[in-house]
Amino acid sequence: MLLVAWRNLRMLEQISRVYGVELGYWARIRLLKLVFVNMALAGASELVTDAGMDLLSMNLAGKMSARLAQGVGVGLLTARLGLKAIALMRPLPWLGDEPPKLSEFRRQLLRELRQKED
Repeated sequence: MLLVAWRNLRMLEQISRVYGVELGYWARIRLLKLVFVNMALAGASELVTDAGMDLLSMNLAGKMSARLAQGVGVGLLTARLGLKAIALMRPLPWLGDEPPKLSEFRRQLLRELRQKED
């Protein structure tokens, strides 16, 4: 959970530097709430994964698969936080193109995982 919090807070700092924006109090509170939600979900998924592995006495491949799924889930939560941060900090509206969507990140992540599998 601490790794998730550190990575999310670092990402928020990097996004604010890219856009040259200093976050206001309320924007910072909104984003910190999302960081805490990500931490809680990461911790809950860790508990569920550990309990499931103990209950089912999974082999190494099953444990690796569960950890991979957990990592994908946390990665998507972090991407969602990043998109919300960009929406809060972006000084100009999106012109021409639509803003990036979480589904695009999910598709790209799954595509890369399939390529590594082959």
